[in-house]
Amino acid sequence: MARESKRTLIDRLFRAKHDYLPGTTIFRDVDVELIAEEMKLEALGERDGRAEVPSSTSNRATAAENEILGRFRSYWDEAVQGARAAHESYSTRAASLTSATDLETLVGEPHSIVSQLEQSARSRLDTLKASFEQHRDASRALESFKTREGLDRPPKQPKSFGVRILILVIAAAIELAINIGTFAAGDEFGLAGAALKVIAVPLLNIGGVFFLVFMIGRQITRQNVSAKVIGLAGLSLAFGWAFFLNLAVAHWRDSLGLAFSADAGKMALDRVLHATFELNDITSWVLFAAGFAAAILGAIDAFIWHDPHPGFTSHFNAKVSAAAAFEAERDDALYQLDEIADDAIARLKDALKRAETNASRRPELAQRAAALAEDLKVYEATLGAAAEDLVTRYREANQRARTSPSPERFDAPVALKLSKVSLPPIPPSINANEVDGLLSDAIRRIATARDEAADKLPTLSEWSRKEPTT
Repeated sequence: MARESKRTLIDRLFRAKHDYLPGTTIFRDVDVELIAEEMKLEALGERDGRAEVPSSTSNRATAAENEILGRFRSYWDEAVQGARAAHESYSTRAASLTSATDLETLVGEPHSIVSQLEQSARSRLDTLKASFEQHRDASRALESFKTREGLDRPPKQPKSFGVRILILVIAAAIELAINIGTFAAGDEFGLAGAALKVIAVPLLNIGGVFFLVFMIGRQITRQNVSAKVIGLAGLSLAFGWAFFLNLAVAHWRDSLGLAFSADAGKMALDRVLHATFELNDITSWVLFAAGFAAAILGAIDAFIWHDPHPGFTSHFNAKVSAAAAFEAERDDALYQLDEIADDAIARLKDALKRAETNASRRPELAQRAAALAEDLKVYEATLGAAAEDLVTRYREANQRARTSPSPERFDAPVALKLSKVSLPPIPPSINANEVDGLLSDAIRRIATARDEAADKLPTLSEWSRKEPTT
């Protein structure tokens, strides 16, 4: 009956709370009856009893007792090893669920990003320096030009392209209208025929004057005496061209009787050379005046096409273009810094999100670890109870077969000394405030590093102030 109650106690003591590791048995089954049968414990006890083993005065355990205790110590060592492996697995999984790697990212990522931002700023600084040098050279060329030409004003901004073209169009339209109306009577195809034949006149008249004034005549605004002489010669040539061309057209109109024949052209040229100002009627004078006025409009347009001082606009535009190129290069460098910082912060936020999501699974692992520690304690008691049951069976069989008294220790409790083990609990959750603090600190460090990297890319004015004056 006593044995049956002890067996019931063992069954009741050890009930594993769950499976620890798939395919792994941590706690070996303790079957007292099977062990007793394997050891032939009853027969062994009776044999030792008849042999008066142990003696009445002996304090040493018998071989059978040592075998029982040794067996359960090996069970315990095996269970401890399995429990530690299972607990380590729980801890590892908990670490992954707390995103230890993600938390390491929150701590370590800012350092690498700071280095990356610094490296990006250094690499772009060389390119930016080249852009600044181009702007500096263009600025110096502009200032040298202004000093040489005695200019202390900004370049005059031309009218819009549409306005400048409109002036030429109006001049050409005026001349064409008068020429077509004048010469239509002398062409067998009327207005259409005249339009086709006289369209070259405004091209030569207005286009020629515009070209001569723009390319040569504007040199008159230069400080250099030689340039002024060339400019004056260009203006004279332009106005001479306009005067004689339009006078020739007027004389051609006087020769309409020959229409647009070669003879009419030869006659007009002869009259220009020998009877320059002898036009037959007022219409020819109007034709001359209209053509000359159109040429004057072309000359004016040549002066306002750009700044009237030749070279001023090109030097100024070179400086403006260089400044725009520098700003574009700097904006691109800043954009690259922003991209590096933004990508890093996005990765950190993803790491935090993963850490928070995975942390929701930690309580289950914490429960399993706690249950494992509890089961280990229960298994320790189970082994103690089983050892006491088996040793008691041996002692009772020994006592029945003895003729001499048994040792006093047979009446003492069985002491199964097992190694002590502690399985630390797994925290059921991570410290959210700590993780948020890591993220905030990481973002702050990255933002600070981005600003410091940007400060290494000076603006055009900042770089100009640092540049030594020459």
